Amino acid sequence: MTEKDINALILEISEKTNKSEEEIKQLINAKVEKFSGLLTEQGAAFMVQKELGLKQEAMEQMQIGQLEDGMKGIEIKGNVEAIFPVKEFEKNGKKGKLKSFILSDGSGEVRVTLWNDQADKYELTRGSELVLSNILVSKYNEKKQVTLGFNGIVTILNKKEETFEKLSELKSGMSGVNLIGRIVRKFPCKDFESGERKGKLCSFQFGDGTALLRATAWNEKADEIEKLNEGEIVEIKNAYTKEGRFGVELHLGYTVTIAPSTQQIPSIAEILKDSVSEKKINQLTDGESSIINVKITGVEKGNYFYETCSKCGKKISRNGTLCETCGETTPTKRAVTSFLVEDDSAGIKATFFGNNALSAIGLSMEEIENALNGKSTDVFTAELNGKLIDKQIKLLGYQKTNNFSGANEFMVKEIMN
Repeated sequence: MTEKDINALILEISEKTNKSEEEIKQLINAKVEKFSGLLTEQGAAFMVQKELGLKQEAMEQMQIGQLEDGMKGIEIKGNVEAIFPVKEFEKNGKKGKLKSFILSDGSGEVRVTLWNDQADKYELTRGSELVLSNILVSKYNEKKQVTLGFNGIVTILNKKEETFEKLSELKSGMSGVNLIGRIVRKFPCKDFESGERKGKLCSFQFGDGTALLRATAWNEKADEIEKLNEGEIVEIKNAYTKEGRFGVELHLGYTVTIAPSTQQIPSIAEILKDSVSEKKINQLTDGESSIINVKITGVEKGNYFYETCSKCGKKISRNGTLCETCGETTPTKRAVTSFLVEDDSAGIKATFFGNNALSAIGLSMEEIENALNGKSTDVFTAELNGKLIDKQIKLLGYQKTNNFSGANEFMVKEIMN
């Protein structure tokens, strides 16, 4: 709504209420001041109109392609093309949040931002049809964007239920892909430079029982993947695919959301059953997933758990509260143990983390901590040796070379019996 339109509205209110235009302007200014800049002049005029008992005219609905910087008090209609993750921020000592999405109607598309309470008020799904009433149009980085004015609302005309694809259904060139699967294997994250731009990527194998794909998370999403563990089940929304060295690859850009899932997904062993074979220890090659059937010959003395940052998942110093990445943090414990194992071809150290470590030892984290509080590590290790030596165990994992010792190790992804 332009200044001319607001003046016309003031004149209309004046004529219908027998109040002077100056009186109406004073009422409008009082509303603007009362809401400390959160209410536009046009929004205040509508409030005054409503409080004086006058019927409000329907807002003009415009196509997205017709939007111009500075427009107010109109409405648009369209479909949600993409939803960005909610972001929390702090400004001038006050905390806030925002949620953005892309709305399109065939004539164009525009980024819409919902602030604070608005971000939690509306449950949006990709593909849903919306009407946004009483919007404000502005520009940011030379691109038009939309926010809700005071008393602006989002009306969901047709909510599209979220659907999740199977990995086997993916083809190159897809966008807005929703998936649920298991992180089968993580590869070391890498920092990169492209021109003046610096970034980070983390690649991983992702499977759901129908297929196994190579996936890459970029920048902020790389940080989120880095703190997850192999074997975890996660829900990934709004990813995209493209053709790569390994066929169809999954990519996680800044619009992606990643969250834990309770969905039932086949185990790593089931996911890899057609691509992994059982091998002797002396047949293992670095990086290749394999199954070994071995006998435990000893439990290595160790700390049996280490402390990680509750924010990013990275290892922090024992009994410390500082993370190199996040600063002060609340540590969480993750189990770890190593066994010496052998078959009739050779021996190797097998290392277990998290739930695999607890399963291998046969105790919960609480039971391990209680045991170590009442006895020395040497005694606890001796007890484990007495219980576990000569036990036969089948392991799924991969061989890697220890960077410090130069010796081969078997990194366990799943205990198969």
